[in-house]
Amino acid sequence: MNNFDYDELDHKIVEALMTDASQTSANIGELIGLSASATNERIRRLKNAGVIHKTVALVDSRFMEMELGAFIFVLVEKKEDNAAFLKQAIAHKNVLECHHLTGEYSYALKVRVANTRALESFISDFLKSQTGVTKTMTQIILSSRKEMSLVVD
Repeated sequence: MNNFDYDELDHKIVEALMTDASQTSANIGELIGLSASATNERIRRLKNAGVIHKTVALVDSRFMEMELGAFIFVLVEKKEDNAAFLKQAIAHKNVLECHHLTGEYSYALKVRVANTRALESFISDFLKSQTGVTKTMTQIILSSRKEMSLVVD
């Protein structure tokens, strides 16, 4: 992220986009007291600076046939195996999030799959076949009261 001087209007623009990224520059500008062109220029600058990483749609997991969610904690025993594990985990379509952790496990993955059979396959055929993976622990998500990805590292 570049070191521009960001002001309150930039923060308001980002908050508006985090709420609904389909809003027009004119609509956001009206909310914060700027013209559509000034708002659009600020959005362009925020994207170029890396403040806004990308614009995505949040889609219902049932529609995507990924109804079962789980958090899987993974132990990668040797430090030299981390890069290969990360490359594979990040590229896998069912891995929604991958976090490096302190404590007993190396990584926490948030995954979405169709059903328990697909989860078993993901763990047995994919995760446990990765070089260096020596242990996993899975917690199935029963329900989610709040699920939003609004900020990233």
